[in-house]
Amino acid sequence: MKLASALPVLVTVLIFSAPTSAGWLDNVTEITKKPATEQAKAIAQPAASEQSSALVSSVMSQLGLSQTQAEGGLGSLLNLAQTNLGNNDFSQLSNSIPNADGLMAAVPALSSDNGMSGLLSKAGNLGSSLKGSAMVYDAFEKLGISKDYIVPMVDIAKNYLQQSGGEGTVDLLMKGLGSIL
Repeated sequence: MKLASALPVLVTVLIFSAPTSAGWLDNVTEITKKPATEQAKAIAQPAASEQSSALVSSVMSQLGLSQTQAEGGLGSLLNLAQTNLGNNDFSQLSNSIPNADGLMAAVPALSSDNGMSGLLSKAGNLGSSLKGSAMVYDAFEKLGISKDYIVPMVDIAKNYLQQSGGEGTVDLLMKGLGSIL
């Protein structure tokens, strides 16, 4: 009888004295320490990046770019499309690209005084019509991407939209990027 009553205590001691890895528990603890809005972002962020990773991964593997370059390059193309499309058209396009806002936020900050876009900003109306394209060139340069990769990157985005975008999204992309192609 004494052995039977001591067995649960012995098992409990063995379980709690064994070395454990609580890495996943540390992540849960960190998330719960944050305010509710930050908790939602921390939980949702991996899902959004996993969704957009198909397009980003395609760009990375086909063009040999880093994730930062792929995201920034795609984001600069989306910025140009946003400039050239109306709100409704751009909404339809961006809704077909998961994490489009995150891609657009990945574009490096550009100085309005430097690069092609800086020169065109001083050229008046003609300059303003070409400025969006120049900003894509400047962003690619700042990201260390050859300008020769613009068309292949657009082609990868077109293929992505043909497979998983809504109807007419390829046409919207082409309309939005017409000034650079």
